[in-house]
Amino acid sequence: MNRSCYYCGSVNIVKNGRTYYGKARGKCKDCLRQFVFERQNQSLSREQKRLIELLLLERISLEGICRVLGIPAYHLYRYMDELYGEVPQDLNAQVACNSEIQLTCYECESDELWSFVGFKGNKQWLWVAQDRKSRQIIALHLGDRGTAGAKGLWENVPERYRQQATFYTDEWEAYKKVIPAARHVASANKKETNHAERFFCTLRQRCARLVRKSLSFSKKLERHLMAIRFFVANYNLTLLL
Repeated sequence: MNRSCYYCGSVNIVKNGRTYYGKARGKCKDCLRQFVFERQNQSLSREQKRLIELLLLERISLEGICRVLGIPAYHLYRYMDELYGEVPQDLNAQVACNSEIQLTCYECESDELWSFVGFKGNKQWLWVAQDRKSRQIIALHLGDRGTAGAKGLWENVPERYRQQATFYTDEWEAYKKVIPAARHVASANKKETNHAERFFCTLRQRCARLVRKSLSFSKKLERHLMAIRFFVANYNLTLLL
């Protein structure tokens, strides 16, 4: 029987003894990983992958997904990282720009959402910029709540918005230091950022790792950001239907 590496697919493998349970074990001479020749847990089926894509968009823990589908955690994490890696940089935000006149009418709302990674002392603020007309999220950034966080968001905003759009925010001082005064409207009135705040409500209702007073929190900063990007990219697609 032809055998290949379970991880990289290489056939440059050698026998490497047996596991504690007596199963034959091999080692890849290319990627240097060890694996069991006869695996009890097979790869994910197409149906399971589709269900994972849907369940990741709902407020259910990763352990809950494993229980529902009856799969080991390492299968879920591996496919989850594949999905996160396919998220486009523009977050699937598509706003029509038929003319230069239309560009001057762009309006965006910006706000920030509290979250944490690992423990509550490790605060990570989610900054978003939302197109007022289409409700699409055009940019996001994860960082502190200071000027560095606001600058990270501004750098992720598409160039046409930085040049043409008017940004509505609250009176948080960090925005005033980053957004040009000609493009910035700061107001203490919540109605100027109500769409962004409503999106945050949706985000907390749909992403388990953002739910307050919950055990479903992120342990790694990278996955925390990628999970949010994955949801936002799919959220933007639903607004195009």
